[in-house]
Amino acid sequence: MLSRLGSKANVLVSRNQARFLHAFPRLSAEETANATVSKLSKDQLKKREIRRLAQRKAAARRPASDHPLYMSVNKALRFLRAAEVGQPHSQQTLSVTTAVISERGAPPLSGNLSFPNALKEVKVAVFTNDEQQVKLARDKYNCHVVGGAELVEQIKTGEVAIDFDKSFATPDIAPMLASQLGRILGPRGLLPAAKKGTVSDNLDSLLEGSMASLPFRQRGNSVSIAVGKCSFTDKQMLENLVAAQRGVKAALANQKTKKPSLLGQTILTSTHGPGIVIDFA
Repeated sequence: MLSRLGSKANVLVSRNQARFLHAFPRLSAEETANATVSKLSKDQLKKREIRRLAQRKAAARRPASDHPLYMSVNKALRFLRAAEVGQPHSQQTLSVTTAVISERGAPPLSGNLSFPNALKEVKVAVFTNDEQQVKLARDKYNCHVVGGAELVEQIKTGEVAIDFDKSFATPDIAPMLASQLGRILGPRGLLPAAKKGTVSDNLDSLLEGSMASLPFRQRGNSVSIAVGKCSFTDKQMLENLVAAQRGVKAALANQKTKKPSLLGQTILTSTHGPGIVIDFA
């Protein structure tokens, strides 16, 4: 009896071993097939990406008037103002969003805009331990936040809110800002730096030329800029749109890349209104 059971057990073991051994070549073949499919997929994805980029570039070169949602700026403003009737005045903001067609690895567009017709008061923060510069920032330019080491500590602990639009500093406090507030102000684009031209011994010249300007930066594949209010006249809106256009094109010209980006479709919209294609080229 035991011998029969032993022989049956040996037969089962040999069968399992055979199945196990035969499974290896099949698995290897499947892995090889998967690797080939994966490689083909990567090549296909790359070709698809190149094809889509070419299509987006071709679309960017077409005139805005070809788009079915195109309107002249004056006509678009009439529609958008109508869409904002009954809405709170503070929320009736008009914005332009321009598509940016870039090669992979291209740096995002960024710069400063000076509008002839300001949308809001620009809040400026000044960091300095120099009493003369503190007095200048407070008395002459009425800056929103002014201070030295104590201000750095207050922002670090959350006692002072980061509700300013721009910031400047003198060289004596710049290293302290970078080490203690770099992770807080850096991602917001508010960390003063010599390379950005926001650190200087003479804050007077910096503040004089920057109080009326606002920064902008490319987010994802587009640049979005608030350019006016519904209460603005058509003339004021056109002046601000021209200023925005010049600022974006200047950022495009200063982009440090071998293959410069292209500006694509531009949409003018309001807070509660639809998006209307306009000519921004």
